Amino acid sequence: MDDRSRMEPPDNDFSATTRLVRPDGGTSQLRHQQSPPSGQKPGPPAPPPRRGIPIWMWIVGAGGLLLVAVVVIVLIYFFMGQPGFTAVVRGAPPGSDVYIDNISRGVTSADGSIKVIGLKAGKRVVRVSHDSYTDFNTTVSGKDGDVKTIVAQLVSSTPAPPSIPTEIDYNGPMLLVAAGEFPMGDDNHKPEEKPSHKVTLPDFYIDKFEVTNEQYNKFCDATKRKPPTNPWWDEHYFTQPKMPVVGVSFADASAYAAWAGKRLPTEEEWEKAASWGPNAGKKRMWPWGDSPDAGRATLGTNHTTAVGSNANGASLYGVQDMAGNVLEWVNAFYQPYPNNTQTDPNFGSTNRVARGGSFHSEAEDARTTRRIYAPAEFTAAEKKERSWLIGFRCAVSGNDPKLQDHLPPQK
Repeated sequence: MDDRSRMEPPDNDFSATTRLVRPDGGTSQLRHQQSPPSGQKPGPPAPPPRRGIPIWMWIVGAGGLLLVAVVVIVLIYFFMGQPGFTAVVRGAPPGSDVYIDNISRGVTSADGSIKVIGLKAGKRVVRVSHDSYTDFNTTVSGKDGDVKTIVAQLVSSTPAPPSIPTEIDYNGPMLLVAAGEFPMGDDNHKPEEKPSHKVTLPDFYIDKFEVTNEQYNKFCDATKRKPPTNPWWDEHYFTQPKMPVVGVSFADASAYAAWAGKRLPTEEEWEKAASWGPNAGKKRMWPWGDSPDAGRATLGTNHTTAVGSNANGASLYGVQDMAGNVLEWVNAFYQPYPNNTQTDPNFGSTNRVARGGSFHSEAEDARTTRRIYAPAEFTAAEKKERSWLIGFRCAVSGNDPKLQDHLPPQK
């Protein structure tokens, strides 16, 4: 029994007892009650003592009330709307960092916009930042429930060379990678990426996008070359003009580049275009930065996407799809870098280098310094299974005479 159900005896003296002999010879206890004084009637028995509510019940009750109050506040918060106002930033380059009151609020999407909710009412300081652009600074004021739009107009901080444009249309859009030094390789990852070493390159242009089915089909029509077989994931792949071409060997890619008046990029050119930038001062692990942000590249899936689908994953030079979508042939044998003592049976003059990772890769294999080797011609198994993962883009030297019709006259 608990305390509330336990009944206690009246407040009498039960200390006196006498034994009673039972007929069966046993004994029992007989309580002897004191008689009341003569002439007095016995009074009613005393009530049991009253007990208070235990303190633990008070604590539990108070906790329950507090919990109910919190639930009510949360429900009011969600059903009546979040306090503060919303700022919508538009017009910034994709991948721009947005800070409000010096607190990072994320990066702009492919259309250059971002929505920031729950800003404290009043005046807020806004800064939009992107490499190779001057910061955009402004303030915005709002009351609870307001939606304020900010048009961020960032100005490029990269001066164009006086006699060579930063972008040309030469059998497709091409972007300038200006002459200069950069550190190639990486000392912190795979052995074949070591050691980091300085490389100096002259001006060159590189295709803004991977070569598409549309471009490659024009080449096949002009040269009477048989187009590649459709890959396993799409029986109608080559009818889609903006998809990156796949299923081309190193020789096929080189032949297309020559037909277009270009060439395949060197491994050094490819890595600089992917990882470096005119004002960066440091390399990037991925074209867009040092974290493998989701949504910036076509990775970890079972199909390609149209070229240019990931504008917010562009390199500092503006080159797109240098991570994911398709691997890209570069004009290099898979050999160790200078002063690399690593032993690898795949090194030599047989395997070629492909860069950038494919749609089937994880982010680790799409780093800007990651080196993938492949035979120059697809294996019999790859041809049988149509497991095409390699495409390409082209480059051309800045001083190539073929460019003269696309460049302003020298002064």
